[in-house]
Amino acid sequence: MFFFKLIDTVKNICNKTLTFKFKRKRLLLSEKYKRSKAIGYARATQNEYEYLEEQIKFLKEEGCILVFSEFISLDEEIKPQLNQAIDSLSKGDQLIVTQLDRAFKNKKECLRTINKLINNDIKLRTLTGFFSANESSKSNSSILKILYELDNLEEKSLDERKKEQLLRRKLSGHNLGGRPKISPLKESLVIRLRNEGYSYRSIRSQTGIALSTIRRVILEGELK
Repeated sequence: MFFFKLIDTVKNICNKTLTFKFKRKRLLLSEKYKRSKAIGYARATQNEYEYLEEQIKFLKEEGCILVFSEFISLDEEIKPQLNQAIDSLSKGDQLIVTQLDRAFKNKKECLRTINKLINNDIKLRTLTGFFSANESSKSNSSILKILYELDNLEEKSLDERKKEQLLRRKLSGHNLGGRPKISPLKESLVIRLRNEGYSYRSIRSQTGIALSTIRRVILEGELK
């Protein structure tokens, strides 16, 4: 009996001696981002309700636990919901947008925000393939994606501004574009005054017609 008790005692001492807690000095990437969260941001201009809802839907499907959204012009210096989205991010988190032009109006603003996020160990990702992080792996492909999306950013921004301008002109009742229309009677008056030796500015003061329209009418009259 004493012999068996002695063996049990030795086993207990060995077990207690060999049991210890392993703790890494640095976390593995899988552990580092285990508690990270994905925050989405969606933006559209006025009356683009379906487009905003579509963005929110895609971002939620991508795994965003929260999506900040707003109706606001691309040219607004301060986007309140975008700022809230960024402020809600912590180290290891992700900010996700459907496309870069949803959050940034130009390359300068985009790169400035990317730099801020990277310095805080936060990733920026788009659903079209853009990805930025502190990691240097696959740097060549990442750089190509960045350059590609930034190259398209200005064009997309310009298209949106044109749409906004057309919408504002439509709501205000102004001409939607193209050449200003004047009556045949005014056209003949412009040509007659010009033939009589009056200057463009003098014709404008007498008729109230814009200089660009006067030049066009005269040019078209000379080509006939």
